[in-house]
Amino acid sequence: MTMLRAIGLGLTLLVLTGCPKKNDEGKAEAGAEPSTTAASPADGGDASATTAGATKDGAAAFKGKYTVAAGTMYVPEAKDWASVKWKNDDTKLLGDGELSLAIDAAGRVTGSSEGGPLGAAVIEGKSDGQTLAATVRRKDPTDDGLTGTLLATVAGDQIDGTMKLSEFTAAVVRTATFSVTKK
Repeated sequence: MTMLRAIGLGLTLLVLTGCPKKNDEGKAEAGAEPSTTAASPADGGDASATTAGATKDGAAAFKGKYTVAAGTMYVPEAKDWASVKWKNDDTKLLGDGELSLAIDAAGRVTGSSEGGPLGAAVIEGKSDGQTLAATVRRKDPTDDGLTGTLLATVAGDQIDGTMKLSEFTAAVVRTATFSVTKK
């Protein structure tokens, strides 16, 4: 019988505390946690509160150029690393290309590159309106091109950042800088 009372007490507490609900005016009831997310335009919120550069329909498109340069890799000289040899081919996958990015109202980032040293690449990530982080992957995974990460700063109608890239074998390590502006 004690077990049934404990279960009953637990269910009663669950019902009494429950989930916070909003009243008809959108204000949280007493005891409810305040929301930390911005209202989306679909919820009647302000589009400018979602993502920098996003339009009223929630999307912003950017286009610009990138420059790929030889990157560096540090191999420690400690005894455990003595047999590690690394040779970066400084003549391969260097130069300029074009890049396009799009940010939707939720902060999702998509983009691509079709030419230049980056080749046919797909970019996917997230932006909080001030910063942007994404992955760079191959459109065709078998083409042995560059993959890596992209980090950037969003400032109104412009995004500036860097990419850390390598070939699938990590025999070629590259660093790229880029700047894209709103279309």
